[in-house]
Amino acid sequence: MTVPAALLLLLAVLPLSAAAAVPQAPEAWLNVFAQGRVLPPGATHARALYYLEFQPRFGLSPARADKVLLRGAVGWEVTRGVTLWAGVGAIPRFDGSDWLVSETRLWQQLMLSGSLGPQFQGLLRLRLEERAFENAPELSWRARLMLRGVYTPPAGGNTTWGLVVFDEYFHGVAGVEGKQGFDQNRAFAGVLHRFTPWMSVEAGYLNVYSRLPSEKMAHTFLVQTIFNLL
Repeated sequence: MTVPAALLLLLAVLPLSAAAAVPQAPEAWLNVFAQGRVLPPGATHARALYYLEFQPRFGLSPARADKVLLRGAVGWEVTRGVTLWAGVGAIPRFDGSDWLVSETRLWQQLMLSGSLGPQFQGLLRLRLEERAFENAPELSWRARLMLRGVYTPPAGGNTTWGLVVFDEYFHGVAGVEGKQGFDQNRAFAGVLHRFTPWMSVEAGYLNVYSRLPSEKMAHTFLVQTIFNLL
């Protein structure tokens, strides 16, 4: 068995251990990301970066709009493969008749990326969020850690296709009572297709196991469109 196939199998079976007696729900997430340089390469302050994110999420049983995550940030390229970010986010949620902003947040992020071999790219992302909830008396602080790998076939094959896996762990570290400790874990396995050097689409299965505010497992069809202009 190849390494990519083994990773896909591992991500497929890990969620099964937590599935017993946990409420299940099918969902669909359609994410769009864009990132690039504020100024063109070679210009003064060309290391300054921007990031935009749009994430509509839908429940599938029954079919309904659930919420939309909006996020933006500015960043700085410390060196090749190392970036620092600071941003804001808002989450409008549909209550059945209207859209209400149920959460806003500030966030800071360290991202490390690079080659792990001729066909492998790796990414480590550490993010800290300060979350403000409607009617909550204080901020809730949450840490997130993502590990991500991308496998592309060897040169001479069809290098516009690849395999993607990632796992992201969420942990409430301080703030609102009831939102501390293990929050959720997301595990993804799927395929990617590069349409151009700066645009790609990823699609696959995302397992979301949540403990806060209540225990739940979402079986999610995830599609991500990525515009990378770095």
